[in-house]
Amino acid sequence: MSSTSKAKNRELVYKALTDPSFRKLLQAQPAKALGVTTLTPEKEKMVATALSAIKEIDAKIGSIADELLCANGGPCGIASPAATKKTIIKR
Repeated sequence: MSSTSKAKNRELVYKALTDPSFRKLLQAQPAKALGVTTLTPEKEKMVATALSAIKEIDAKIGSIADELLCANGGPCGIASPAATKKTIIKR
């Protein structure tokens, strides 16, 4: 993949991560999201790569949030009484 293609993929992923309406459109109607009538094989690959990257990023963010808040195992991490107490004492 050329550096130009990588840059375009990064831009596409960034826009889809930061613009929820664009992301939904990209998933449902990728050609319309990219402002074209049909996708070339290159653009199809770019969209597939971007959507795959976004899915991985969402999974990582969800996992990090669960670890920080310990959503699946009770209060721990930053939500633990000990962490809260330390934060209050430092202020």
